Amino acid sequence: MLGLHSVFSATIRKSPYFRPKLSRMEEASALEMNTRRPDGPRVRQVLMAQLAFCVLGSLLAAMLFQLVAIAAGWDTEVLRSGFSADAPPEKVWQMRLLLGLSHLFTFVVAGAATVRVFYPVTDFTQSWNLDWPGYLGARRWPSPAVLGTAILLLLTSLPLVLFSFNLNKLIPLPETLRMLENDSTEALKALLRMETPLELLANLTLLAVLPALGEELVFRGILQRQLMRRIANPWVVILLSGAIFSFIHFQFEGFLPRWLLGVLLGWLYWRTGNFWVPVLAHFANNALQVVGQYLYGQKLTTVDLEQDVQIPWLAALMSAALVVVVARLLDRQLLAETVPSSSSNP
Repeated sequence: MLGLHSVFSATIRKSPYFRPKLSRMEEASALEMNTRRPDGPRVRQVLMAQLAFCVLGSLLAAMLFQLVAIAAGWDTEVLRSGFSADAPPEKVWQMRLLLGLSHLFTFVVAGAATVRVFYPVTDFTQSWNLDWPGYLGARRWPSPAVLGTAILLLLTSLPLVLFSFNLNKLIPLPETLRMLENDSTEALKALLRMETPLELLANLTLLAVLPALGEELVFRGILQRQLMRRIANPWVVILLSGAIFSFIHFQFEGFLPRWLLGVLLGWLYWRTGNFWVPVLAHFANNALQVVGQYLYGQKLTTVDLEQDVQIPWLAALMSAALVVVVARLLDRQLLAETVPSSSSNP
């Protein structure tokens, strides 16, 4: 009878429908243990494959856009040379399509391909987190309390982020980079000129949904996780991956604030062990800015988020202190969610 029970249990555990139920803290612990595993794919192979998939995705997006443009009879010269903030609506929609395809294939598809190649759902006799949902920490949605605190962390950091932007503008840039910054600013102003709910929905998808999913997958789910397999100090990895995250945007007047955002998102991922926490926090951060510009364009608010805001150093200091307070609050919430699960186990 015991032998039959053992065979039955082994059979069930090999099934793809069997998943041991773990507490949130146990998931985070298992995620970190998987990060430290000496076995598994080589870090260099994973990162090189990710880079290759990103390049291929970018090329594929450009080819698809060209096919659509040819079929629709569009003149894409304006898109190649850039356009001003008052560009005609049809050109703005073309730019939305180009950027949407680029982000979809360069980050979302490329990141998903990398994870599925190196962490496939194949062997269920091994540790629970060797497949891609376990690798990412994406099996379980975060609790409303944890998610709300994570979003609050980004909101309290806004004065500090804006202050870092003020500091960043004091750094002299070469004329070539400054011209690129001006072109990017003009293009962003054109994209954020929204007159209809459809344009708002398109921009939320383009500037909030796709970046939150794709960038978190590539920069936190792959880059940060893989670097932590090589570098023992997690803070070094979080700072480094945040810097790479900011650099890849190639908008150097906003390097410092974007780096700070990347550090906060990286810390959220590392601390919670849940992939959806930085994804949803990233989405909330970007969506807030898109909706704010839409409300400003509809004359429903007087706050123009595109205007430079001068933040006093005291406000930035208070913001930094609040970030520490909210981070400690999140730590206590994670601990509180773990205690009931742990105490209920025999």
